[in-house]
Amino acid sequence: MILEDKMMRLSLIHYLIQLLGWRTRRKIVIIESDDWGSIRMPSKEIYKKLLDVGFHVDRCPFSMYDSLERGEDLSALFDVLLSVRDKNGNPAVITANSVVANPAFECIENSDFREYYYEEVTDTFDKYRGCENSFELIKQGMDAKVWHPQFHGREHLNIIRWMKALQREDEVTMLSFKQEHFGLSDKVTSKLKVRYMDALGNVGKETLEEESKIIEEGTRLFEKLYGYRSKSFIAPCYTWRKEIEPVLANNDLKYLQGLSFQQIPVQEDPLRFQSCYHYMGEKNRFGQYYIVRNAFFEPYKGGTVDYVGECLSRINIAFRCYKPAIISSHRVNFIGTLDEEYRNKNLELLRELLKRIVQKWPDVEFLTSDQLGDLITSRL
Repeated sequence: MILEDKMMRLSLIHYLIQLLGWRTRRKIVIIESDDWGSIRMPSKEIYKKLLDVGFHVDRCPFSMYDSLERGEDLSALFDVLLSVRDKNGNPAVITANSVVANPAFECIENSDFREYYYEEVTDTFDKYRGCENSFELIKQGMDAKVWHPQFHGREHLNIIRWMKALQREDEVTMLSFKQEHFGLSDKVTSKLKVRYMDALGNVGKETLEEESKIIEEGTRLFEKLYGYRSKSFIAPCYTWRKEIEPVLANNDLKYLQGLSFQQIPVQEDPLRFQSCYHYMGEKNRFGQYYIVRNAFFEPYKGGTVDYVGECLSRINIAFRCYKPAIISSHRVNFIGTLDEEYRNKNLELLRELLKRIVQKWPDVEFLTSDQLGDLITSRL
């Protein structure tokens, strides 16, 4: 009885948060997947080394499973996406929110940590075993219309905070750096008192100028790599300040992906945030529109959750509220570098989810985030 009451309350909450905003009678499904292109855990060998020096990498799913996408990870994922078709004959497509650069560790160290340097993601792919053909496969996925990159930032890393820690020779940050790794969190070590993954989680005029430069360089590099300007953006860790939105708008980023609550960094405390509510199709004063996730397929979280059933329930609620279903599903779910069996299990769950979507809603349409944004703006 207690469990039933809890489920009813959750269902009511899911309905209530979708009352506001843009509506459609079309059965639209978008799959937004973050973190592509970023280094997380470089290899099994580095995982073991970090574990041996006292980092609890076995307590963080992103450290246990997430890594730079290999060719075989992409091929296996594309096969699943191609296994279904929507009412228009289109396969399922992932809006692949991608970073375009990673730290150039050797150059940073050679500068005695005085300067930050980055390398393009294609150079990163060339360095990692199994990733040498990843970018070519990404282009094939784009041609097959199962893969649609959008901008997730230049790096998935708070450069400003990270470099300050390296310059003061912070013990845990330096140990991580020596393994060409930066994906630290408080789950990995209690000695870490800041966050490194929230790339835009800074405050102050000086850091705003640096963040603006990062966005400008990142969007230019995105266009160079993929041949078009990204129309949508999602901030790493859903964290950004309002002052960055005009910078995003000036770089042609019209649609802001995210959850229903934006995390706004607070100056006094780097681990504390203010929350700002957003709803589907909300427009800000810079002419940008918020696209809000309302369904989740995140089996990396583990436990006994029926991730397929839970996602289908959220999709059903979205459709009953005349909203598109926007599914969040991070890269970590689909990478086999550290555990191939884990990847294969999650891909089968994704295959089941997609199959049940097209069976339950034969008139479903698979769109990308920017396509949805264009649809929203065309009807306002």
